[in-house]
Amino acid sequence: MAKKKILIVGGGGFIGKWLLKSFSINGWETSVIDPNLKKSALKSFSVNHIFNYSINDNELLSNALKSENWNAVICLAAWGGDGNGLLKAANEDFRKALEVNVSGFANLLDKMKNFNNTKFFWSSSTVVYGEESIYSNKKVNEKSTLSPITHYGLTKVLAEEVSNFFIREYKMNITGLRLPIVIGPGLNYRGVASGVSDMANATKEKRDIIVDMPDTPLDIIYVKDVPEIFIKLINSKLILKNIYNAPSYRTYADQIANHFNKHTNTSNVKINNIGSGTTYPKMQANSFQKDIKYSLKYTLEKSIKDWINEL
Repeated sequence: MAKKKILIVGGGGFIGKWLLKSFSINGWETSVIDPNLKKSALKSFSVNHIFNYSINDNELLSNALKSENWNAVICLAAWGGDGNGLLKAANEDFRKALEVNVSGFANLLDKMKNFNNTKFFWSSSTVVYGEESIYSNKKVNEKSTLSPITHYGLTKVLAEEVSNFFIREYKMNITGLRLPIVIGPGLNYRGVASGVSDMANATKEKRDIIVDMPDTPLDIIYVKDVPEIFIKLINSKLILKNIYNAPSYRTYADQIANHFNKHTNTSNVKINNIGSGTTYPKMQANSFQKDIKYSLKYTLEKSIKDWINEL
């Protein structure tokens, strides 16, 4: 059987590198489009092609897309600014966030609208929803009202509309995945999960740390579950839905800290509660579970234990 050929757009980031590793183990030929990626950053990965292009570089993008008969293309591209997180990056430069997250995404789909045999997957986000308080049961499914309260969330809602347009008008095989907060080894940007990353770094260095975090609930997925989900999506024989809520587990900063301490027999990690932050509704993943039949392999305890082993 021929190896699957997969193209990851924005594949040089935190999630992308874990996809590269898992896809290589799976025996797939994987290539990357990323404008800022240095080849040296992927020297430990098996990568077929590295295209240092932006998704707004029309001719170069077209050439990359035509270079192989791709079984699947996965778009993880998003404006990241100075590395302080996607939400902050979009707040600080909304024009650039629109340019990458919406216009660039639309440009990519437009270039692929006649790729009839290629599956297309992309990462949306839980932030397409509003504050938990506006939802009657504090839970949401794919039919729940989208009410973003951040610039980044707005770009993802617009991207979902772009995706729906190309599915409707060009019969493209597109599926989006609304991801919660993703944590795990390699998390190095200073976004929502930066406090969790600080806990891991302090644990690695065996030093005490007090992490400032709100007492707001966090819906989380461990990064090693994400490639497994995409593998299931790519291999699925079903006609998949336009969008799925990804599975997640709900926890709190102090619970995460307790697990870092528990698995190292220390009390190095402490939380300084800085009040309440934004609480997003819990995403129900019933539709995903019905079609994909994948249960998360990593609970909070397993996530932190594995992360410590990777340090």
